[in-house]
Amino acid sequence: MAVFTSLGKLNDWASANNIEVVDPGQPLLSWDPDKPEKAYRQPPVFTVVDFIARHISALPLKVYRRTGDDARERVRDSELANLIATPTGGALPPIRFWYSLIADGLLSDRMLAIVETKKGGGYALQRVPPRYWQLISGNFDVIAGVHIVTGDGEGWDLSTVDDSMILDVGYAFAGVKGTPKARILKRVLQEYQDSLDYREQVNKKTARSPFFVLRDKPWPDKESRERFQRGLHEFAGGGSSAGSGMLLEDGMSVGKLDMFKPIDVADLDARDKVKIDVANAFGIPAEIIGFREGNFSNLDAFQHALYGTYLRPYIVAFEQALNAGLRKFAGPGEYVEFDLDAQMRGNPETQYASMSTATGRPFMTTNEIRARMNLPPVEGGDGLVTPLNVLIGGQTSPQDGQTAGRGGGDLASVESEE
Repeated sequence: MAVFTSLGKLNDWASANNIEVVDPGQPLLSWDPDKPEKAYRQPPVFTVVDFIARHISALPLKVYRRTGDDARERVRDSELANLIATPTGGALPPIRFWYSLIADGLLSDRMLAIVETKKGGGYALQRVPPRYWQLISGNFDVIAGVHIVTGDGEGWDLSTVDDSMILDVGYAFAGVKGTPKARILKRVLQEYQDSLDYREQVNKKTARSPFFVLRDKPWPDKESRERFQRGLHEFAGGGSSAGSGMLLEDGMSVGKLDMFKPIDVADLDARDKVKIDVANAFGIPAEIIGFREGNFSNLDAFQHALYGTYLRPYIVAFEQALNAGLRKFAGPGEYVEFDLDAQMRGNPETQYASMSTATGRPFMTTNEIRARMNLPPVEGGDGLVTPLNVLIGGQTSPQDGQTAGRGGGDLASVESEE
């Protein structure tokens, strides 16, 4: 039998075991009766959360150092760069760790990862699930730290000023626990679950064959009646004769029952509307997830705006949480940022054409291209190959296919300058 010396210790144990106890050990304003994990089991919420977390966690997370007003360089070997490259110290792939942390923020509107010292030296990040920690707030709901509870009931406090942690909490009208989307969508998700339960009961209990059998004369004996009933059950009840034709005896006919059908309540359409409501709550177009049918035009537009418009708020919030929480590990001018270039530049054909137009000449060497194709370098492939019809000032674009004299410039003046 467990003995608790205070309500606080009882609350620590209950919180670690996912048991909510509303008492002085659990501030009333931070108590959340709506479990985020319940919403996560709902297909619409799972689909949207998985979509956002999967796309953001797959982005390259890089460390840069500012070298001037508008210049920066990639940092590959520093305390912050090593922590970002292997956040768990090699226990999990980075994408899995970032996925879990982002999913915590989407479901619970709060996320936490603490910095631990590894036995062999160096640092690693440890994700703390929302059920294992509570926020410590001061006056005016200002977050002062977190209280963490382990599985064995032990707990400790961390300060947002003195300790390093990745902490992000959303807006809350009262308290500091954030406002999970599941709480706002509670009634909508309950409607979705009721629709699933209803259709399951209809599929189990409704008549699979809406007809009745008429007989114009009495049964000759009890065995004949029972034999026909067994055959009818095999035909209509999913037995060995299901889906085949039904053999009628002499004097029998079949009548149709005009009865209620599940399609009459349009429950599938109602569930589609719930999916759209969930996507809208997270700020993601329903078409790009598959909740609503789209065409090639709007799907292409949504795809181009995905990282720059719809996922941008989540990306910025996550970057700011990383830079604020890991500031003690950053060197002078170092900061963390997602590499969005590859996702926002479009398809390779459009990307290469726009780069060539912007530079006015080829922008990659032969060996750089061969390296991308996993091919060895060739002799003389380290220099840019500039076609004769692409001269500085000779034409407006290297894609217009005209010589310097016809592209808007003076060939003689270009040659004299050289």
